[in-house]
Amino acid sequence: MDWTRFDNHGESNNHAFEVMCNLLFESWCKDTYGEELTHFSFVNGDGGDGGVEAFASLTNGDIIAVQSKWFPEKIEDGQIRQIEKSFQTAVAVRPNIKEYVVCVPRDLGNKRIVRDRKVANNTESDRWDKLSSDLKKSNPNVNIILWDETSIQERLTRPENQGIYKYWFENTIVFDDLFKLSFEKTVNGWAKAKYIPEIHTAGYIHNQLEYFVGSIELSLRRYEEICKFIARMEALMRSYKDLLELGIPKAEKELQDNIEKDLIIISKWLSVLDSIRQAIKLGSRVSKITEIFSLNCSLADIRNSSLHFGKYFHFSEAEKLLENIEDDFFNLVRLIDYRDDNKIIFLGMQGTGKTAGIIAEAASYLQNGVHLPVIVHAKEYKEGDSWASMIIKTLGLNAEWNEIELFGALQNAAFIRKPRDGEFFIEPQCVVIVDGIDEASSWEYWKGKIEETTAFKKRFPRIKFVFLSRPYVFENRFELSYRDCFYSLPISGDGDLDEICDKYFSKYRIDIGENHWIKTNLKNPVSIKLFSDIYRNTPIVNLSKNTTVLTELYKAKISSMEDTYISDHQGLRGVKVIQTSLIELAQLFTKSSSIQYEEILDKVSIPVKNHLDEILNFLMDEGFIYSHIKQADDFSAPTTFYSWGMQPAFDYLIAQKMYAGLISGQKIEIKCTDGIHQMLSLIAIENGKLITEFENLTIDDQDAFELIYYALANCSTNVAEKYREYLKQLMKFSVAEFREIFSKVIQPVLRIDKHPLGSMLLDEFLREFDNAAERDIWWSIPSYLKDNYNSDWRAYTELDFESIKLYNTDKHTAAPLALVWSLSSVNNSVRQSSRYKLTAWGISNPLEFWKLFEKCISIDDVQVLEDIFAVSFGIALDQFICDEYLLIASKWFVENLFSNEGLKKYENVALRYYGAGVVKTAISHGLMDAGLRQLVTPPYSYDPDYLPLCRDALDSNRMGGYQAIDYDLARYVLCDRLDDYFRTDYITKEYHYKAAEFITKYETKYNLSDLKVEGFIIALAYQFILDQGWNKERFWGYEDKDNLGIDIVIRRTYYPATHGEMSRVMTVAEKNVWLAKHKIEAIFANEIPLSKDYETFQYVDDYSQLEDFTNTYQDYANTLHRAKKHTWFNADLLACLDCETIDKEKIERWMQNTDIPQFDKWISNTNGEVLLYTATDVQNNLSGITETVWISAGAVKKNDFQQLLILLDNYCEDRNELLNVCDFHSYQDCRCYCTPQEACLVHSEREINGVLSIGRDNSKIEIFKLVEECLSADEIETERYYTFPSKLTRGLTGIVYGDGFSYSDKRGNVIARYSDSGEKWGTFQQTLMISYDRLMSGLTEAELMPVWLFRLYREPSPKARERFDNLIHSSDKTFMVWQERNQFRFKELLPLEPERNDKTVNVDFNLESILKKYAISGEDELVDMDEDDIVTFDENAFLDIVHHKSK
Repeated sequence: MDWTRFDNHGESNNHAFEVMCNLLFESWCKDTYGEELTHFSFVNGDGGDGGVEAFASLTNGDIIAVQSKWFPEKIEDGQIRQIEKSFQTAVAVRPNIKEYVVCVPRDLGNKRIVRDRKVANNTESDRWDKLSSDLKKSNPNVNIILWDETSIQERLTRPENQGIYKYWFENTIVFDDLFKLSFEKTVNGWAKAKYIPEIHTAGYIHNQLEYFVGSIELSLRRYEEICKFIARMEALMRSYKDLLELGIPKAEKELQDNIEKDLIIISKWLSVLDSIRQAIKLGSRVSKITEIFSLNCSLADIRNSSLHFGKYFHFSEAEKLLENIEDDFFNLVRLIDYRDDNKIIFLGMQGTGKTAGIIAEAASYLQNGVHLPVIVHAKEYKEGDSWASMIIKTLGLNAEWNEIELFGALQNAAFIRKPRDGEFFIEPQCVVIVDGIDEASSWEYWKGKIEETTAFKKRFPRIKFVFLSRPYVFENRFELSYRDCFYSLPISGDGDLDEICDKYFSKYRIDIGENHWIKTNLKNPVSIKLFSDIYRNTPIVNLSKNTTVLTELYKAKISSMEDTYISDHQGLRGVKVIQTSLIELAQLFTKSSSIQYEEILDKVSIPVKNHLDEILNFLMDEGFIYSHIKQADDFSAPTTFYSWGMQPAFDYLIAQKMYAGLISGQKIEIKCTDGIHQMLSLIAIENGKLITEFENLTIDDQDAFELIYYALANCSTNVAEKYREYLKQLMKFSVAEFREIFSKVIQPVLRIDKHPLGSMLLDEFLREFDNAAERDIWWSIPSYLKDNYNSDWRAYTELDFESIKLYNTDKHTAAPLALVWSLSSVNNSVRQSSRYKLTAWGISNPLEFWKLFEKCISIDDVQVLEDIFAVSFGIALDQFICDEYLLIASKWFVENLFSNEGLKKYENVALRYYGAGVVKTAISHGLMDAGLRQLVTPPYSYDPDYLPLCRDALDSNRMGGYQAIDYDLARYVLCDRLDDYFRTDYITKEYHYKAAEFITKYETKYNLSDLKVEGFIIALAYQFILDQGWNKERFWGYEDKDNLGIDIVIRRTYYPATHGEMSRVMTVAEKNVWLAKHKIEAIFANEIPLSKDYETFQYVDDYSQLEDFTNTYQDYANTLHRAKKHTWFNADLLACLDCETIDKEKIERWMQNTDIPQFDKWISNTNGEVLLYTATDVQNNLSGITETVWISAGAVKKNDFQQLLILLDNYCEDRNELLNVCDFHSYQDCRCYCTPQEACLVHSEREINGVLSIGRDNSKIEIFKLVEECLSADEIETERYYTFPSKLTRGLTGIVYGDGFSYSDKRGNVIARYSDSGEKWGTFQQTLMISYDRLMSGLTEAELMPVWLFRLYREPSPKARERFDNLIHSSDKTFMVWQERNQFRFKELLPLEPERNDKTVNVDFNLESILKKYAISGEDELVDMDEDDIVTFDENAFLDIVHHKSK
């Protein structure tokens, strides 16, 4: 071989030779091992390659590796040593190597005759043979193969490798500069008007392509997730081995056998996953995992073992690791699995930013040196063009390539790149991008080219194809063999429209002032671009709403171009030469995608012809057309051709021509809904007609509706107003039609304020239903339900509320109104999401939210009212809420909710709770009279109406329920919660007289006798459901199997919740049971005192004691908090034992260690903060130890501190609380949830247990707690505890607001902050820090000093306890820490026992009085006792019992 012809393409010879050999090696491995090959890795090591350049992994775990050495000259001992070193490194790093290929660019010299006719020794062959022999002796399982020049040449000449040969040896020019030049031609040619780099916003296309071709960021995510799963598998393996060490009983031999089998399976999968992990790091393609991950040992096997109870922690650890492991493995495979297809097809309507998105990706590939893009313009090619000819033309290559050679060369060109980020590489791809298939002359031709790409997949794995088109080209895509390759862009386009708008307006210096409607009316990127072109450098004061319609924008754009051109050609004024030229050119381009100058000159009209050169240049500058050079062959003169550059504009112009034909009577047939016909429908409607109103136009019904929906969603608002009733009638046709109209017409215009076909129409339509239950069928239930195939309410379009975003500029009559209606959903996930969006929007726009509230208060769905009341309260809790909102909202609630009329109208505990919360918040801000607190506090002074009831349900009970009110709803939701109002006194066995009066009142009203409470409650709830429009036949019928009741079908599709929880997807009946409960309890709580302990009856004065109400602001704050990363604080100081096995002696030695904790590191930090609280638990499962630190702050009067230190040496009962540091805090006195905002703003008076007294009698010293705790709901964790500054701390430091994570003063300065991380019951940390200066200033002024209780608890892990008998239980030390002269001092608090004496006392116990006092039920029989029933026992024993009970 002539290595002087070896073209390194700008790289070093060494790297170029490695790349070439790697590709030959890959080809050889595929041919040799076929299906045995699991994955192939290229090691782009730059010196750190582990002795190999590339390697292949086989199904049996063997590795085949290659090492390339650029030794073009004689191979001496030094080169042999390099090869030996690489080999030794390779087998050390990868012990499973079975074949090791060494590539050198020369044939080795053999034995030959030298001087004196002697045979030369130590030739190159001798050296190689000796090396090979020596290596074989030390590594007998490794086969060492030499690929010398002859071997390499033989492989290069094989047909499948011709592209490799041509790339490296025929001085071709396929390298980066060529791709960059082609890209520059694209962005300055046909894509000039579509791509502006600084404006592009990465979106849907970027996200999908990241998975398709790979990125460093994706590799990092994959690597992190596979590392987590490997760690889990390793932990499971250790757990299984620990179970076996315990000794499984012979009776459970099957369990032991399954565990042993699983250890083999896990070991195998660990090997597979580890190789995949390394492949991900190396950027190598991983073969698709087709084998199902399945273990023999199930969760049930573990749980049912006889050892489970006695060795709980061994078994529970295995349970936790096994739980959902197969599902999690499946999700991992989905993440790491490369898309098997070599093509992806993006579909998006005109103007959605397809071209801009894909060109931005190509620019990123070139800029970052990742992949090599080839951008093909589909319209330039037609029948007869091959892939080779298209790419040759695009890149400007000579025509000597065939497809196999070209694709091979493209792979080489991509592969010579070295994309990496630290230790991570990605496999570079050559990405062939085909844009604008819908613009091509033959769609069938391109469908055929797409089919062809399948043949390239196996042979050229690093060639990827990306196609972009409008969806109507592939109407039958679900029938195609490559149907899984399609991805549809969102209606709004590739990126975030608001962000795109802002970037355009900034670049083009457009000031829209207060005309925010402009942004919402520009519905796609092309509209934004046109608008920016037209109004460049213009402040917008007043603008007609129809100016943002796409057809109007094109009209204005062309008019603007006309004015610009005429300004330099005054003689053409009034001729409209630009519009004429565009229409004439568009007509020419319908016949051919590329036209020569001469043909244009021949076909255009005289005014255009006379100025053709200038006009063509002008249109090219505007991006409407572009020019390109074509050359038939090397001997032909280059010819300039022109092509259309802006497809939507082309559609518009042709549609204008078609419309002119329509109104002149020309017959037109439409067979598909392409861009031209969409523009035609839009032009028609803007001129006063639906496209179906033209008698000379033929179109089928489905296409007609598609075009009508498009026109209605994109026409101007004044035109849309004319079709409001027309669309409304279509909406009434069926549930399916309504949902399709919502998706295709209403949802696209939701952000436009007061759009006649937007939220206002939706609101009007939904209000017209006779009842809420019927409306729920149309609007609130899921579309995809089992067994509803024949029902008249079946729909095919799921209402997509998740994609509805709210922006700060949105008006209440736009998207927010639609989201309010989504609160009627039976899907609680939808409700939670919508509440969150409305709260976030309302915090930024409180007064606009209040307009929304007032508009929606008349909606006849109580669930909607509950949620908007909840949102109104959540907004009120925001730290920076404006006074005006609090004033308006609180006055409304006082006048409308808590008036006599309002108490009847809004008879619901949830509504009253949220309304009262707003008023109390306003009071806490000093905006409302404090006397109003009594007005909004229950019970209320009004005369409620009778609740209607269903007589047929009166005989029901909590265990049986009644029809759709099943057992769980009847018992846990209704009776268990409401019959506390009807408890009988444990002595008299009678109802409270108010409860008795209430029952009598209803017996009289409904002519009943002996009213049973359970049946009464269920009958009230069932009647409420009926009153909402629910009926048994439509919702609960099951006799007709072809038309099952709606709630029956929902239950068959979604599992109901149990034990009083709310189902994720409710039936319509369940939805209304919860609402019924809130109404019933509003009346019960107002008229009947609640029983607390069968002895105390008290009216409810705080509804938060009844129900766990939603706090939307806390959900909002939690979401923001989860996005922040916790900084671990001193966790590295805990559970430190240098041992990876559970060793009893080492564990006990560690627990007996007497080192004093580093108090200074724990209590203060370098950010000017001091610790108020931490709970830090670190588990070292490998060593079998756990260490926990609790620290909680308190304060003592300075003058009392020395006396306190003395008292701490003496026993008193309250002293024990100091030892239990985790509970050293105050808390909220409530039965239900309370959030930190409510504790700070609304319920601060409910704080209890804030002071601890140490000492006895008159010598007590008070320790004030600086930390408080409350419990609240959490949408992810179900519920969570919040630790925050106590009422005293807040007063001392000026804290007036807290959201669970940040605590601020009235000026918004953050005074304290909370953070956490980890898993509860695992390694976990939570910290509460506060400003040192603020705290010390406040304490000093109050003559207090801080103290910290510090508890250090060490113990063996639960598994260690189970494994070893007589293991030391724990080490538990508690200290009181304080600061003295800038140093931390401490006193250890030892456990103390009370003083004892030996006196014996007689204690008289009257058992009857004791049982009466503490009986749970008044129905228990009491034992008669004689006077002799006196118990005599030792006083110390008695004190022990009392002391134990107090603990």
